[in-house]
Amino acid sequence: MNEIEIDMVTLDSAVKMLKLTYSLELWDQLVDLSDKLYIKTTYLYKNRSSYTYKIKTERPLVYYYGYSLLMKGLALKELGNYESALQCIDQYANLHWFEELNEVSLDEVQYYQYISEPNRYEILLLSGDFSILNPYVDFLKRNPKEILPGMGSIIKAANTYRQNINHIIHSFSQEINQSILNSPKELVYTAYHHSFLVQIIKYKIHHAEYVKAIDYTLRLMLSSHLADNDKLYKFALVSFESIRNHATENQLDQFIAHISTISGKVVI
Repeated sequence: MNEIEIDMVTLDSAVKMLKLTYSLELWDQLVDLSDKLYIKTTYLYKNRSSYTYKIKTERPLVYYYGYSLLMKGLALKELGNYESALQCIDQYANLHWFEELNEVSLDEVQYYQYISEPNRYEILLLSGDFSILNPYVDFLKRNPKEILPGMGSIIKAANTYRQNINHIIHSFSQEINQSILNSPKELVYTAYHHSFLVQIIKYKIHHAEYVKAIDYTLRLMLSSHLADNDKLYKFALVSFESIRNHATENQLDQFIAHISTISGKVVI
């Protein structure tokens, strides 16, 4: 998406572009698109008094301003640029300086303030600061909707720093299963779902819990196939093959049934 194109789209279309880019894990492009949305939103805000017409958007202008920073921070996190990611969080954590805030726009400001807390925990944890693990877990207990993305980050940090967090995974096992089964079919939530599965598969393999790892691998295989995510599908296949000899008879039957279904759709 080049500069002319991003300038021509509406703010709501730009948000959809960012969500798609996030789901495809195109992190450098996501940083670029987020910057362009930020510049465009900032320009509209600074020049709002000069418009003789109302800008048509689905949400208040502060939402798009905060969203550009939120998505840039998420991309920088994935790129390992934690210091810059924290700077983005600092920016969207307090947007009360926006003028002409009404009840709806205040809700957006409060949402960004709310989401900055777990996002900050996440960055600090991925940076190796495990002193914030307990506060992060306490936050997730108070906010069940954040458990799946939050646990994905916690497990990723555990994988990176070789930590055993079985007690935390066990404490959220029921919520995790419900989240996986009932997660919204929306691009960002699907990305959270897949990210969690990738990290839990790596964790279970590292801790030699192979049957559990295969269960999660089969889930990822089906979900990534339905989402037409070739990269994740290949990861699931390779993961399964690496521990196939630990599979139960039922797991092997599930795998064979899936491959048979796929094979029947292949045209040569």
